[in-house]
Amino acid sequence: MFQLWKLVLLCGLLAGTSASLLDIRGNDVLRKLKSGLERGLDTFDSTLETIFQNLKTELESRCSEEVVEETQETENLLEQLISRIFQVVYSLTGVRISNVQVADITFEANSDHSANVKIPITADVTVNLPLLGEIVNLDLKVDLQTTVSIETDTDTETSDSKVVVGECTNSPESISLTVLHSRFGLLNNVVDIGVNLARRVVSSVVQDELCPRFRELLESLDAECVKKLINWFRDLTESLYHLPLGRLVLPPSSRSDN
Repeated sequence: MFQLWKLVLLCGLLAGTSASLLDIRGNDVLRKLKSGLERGLDTFDSTLETIFQNLKTELESRCSEEVVEETQETENLLEQLISRIFQVVYSLTGVRISNVQVADITFEANSDHSANVKIPITADVTVNLPLLGEIVNLDLKVDLQTTVSIETDTDTETSDSKVVVGECTNSPESISLTVLHSRFGLLNNVVDIGVNLARRVVSSVVQDELCPRFRELLESLDAECVKKLINWFRDLTESLYHLPLGRLVLPPSSRSDN
């Protein structure tokens, strides 16, 4: 008869071994991810740059018209771009981030020449452990936030206007991970290590890939385009919601999972 103390000992050894393996894997994962980010993820997937350029073109086209039209194409292209980025991350790390959705884009005007921009992202995350396979499934929510403003360039004789983009927020508060399922009722320390690994992977990708692309996207727009977008969002919101300052939340459309 298998004695209880042996079962307890076996479970303890398994938990300790799993935690140690996950610690080792986590360090390897982060080193490989850092190397990939430094090299540039578009070297692993050339379509990233194509989608990014399409996104720039789409935003610019909205400014080319006399009247800015509401469209879901921006969100669609953002989802495509972020999904492809996380597919590369999966190939590098084994941490799967899928079903990416840009729920809405919030563009909140502070004045005629500045606005807070927020892109909320949701996704599913799966962390794998050598020998045990998938150990935890997570719900991810992360907000990309920054500011954009129009300022006069005093360094030029003509005092041209320029687009100024603030820092992109990447704080622990901006990344939320909720455990949906853990395999075999694994002990909390193993699950916690898996959640921490997922958080560090997401944080690195946000800091070194998503935020720089977000910033580049806004900086690629000329001052008149940004001013037109700020005024359009503000005027539309005031007419719909009678708010003193412009705040637009573009609702998500019915789109298939990535």
